[in-house]
Amino acid sequence: MKIFFGALGFVLLFGVILFATGVVGKGCNQAVTATHIDDATQVYEEFQSIYNSCSKLNTDLGNMQAAPSDDPMFAQFSKTQRVLQIKTQLNRWVEEYNAKSKMWGRNLWKSPKLPFELKVDDFSNYNNK
Repeated sequence: MKIFFGALGFVLLFGVILFATGVVGKGCNQAVTATHIDDATQVYEEFQSIYNSCSKLNTDLGNMQAAPSDDPMFAQFSKTQRVLQIKTQLNRWVEEYNAKSKMWGRNLWKSPKLPFELKVDDFSNYNNK
């Protein structure tokens, strides 16, 4: 009888350890959370949104570079300052896209039309003067 209760105690203790470490506990399993189908649409749209933001910043950068330096819109901030600000924003979005692209499970839900990683050089106006 002692052996039976000893074995039962061991099995219960082992079960509690498995549950606490997430082997059995559903809430602790990050792999399921990262690839859950309910999150797929949100992640898919997030990558597309970041890419669209980068494209918009590229267009804004081209427009800013095409504007004459004596344009009245540069009364408070110089053309150089404004171009630098847009490039900084573009850098930040490219870094965010790349960081999320490297996260396990997120890149599974990215549009096949989007690249795995972005570079600022991918945007035509980044290196223009």
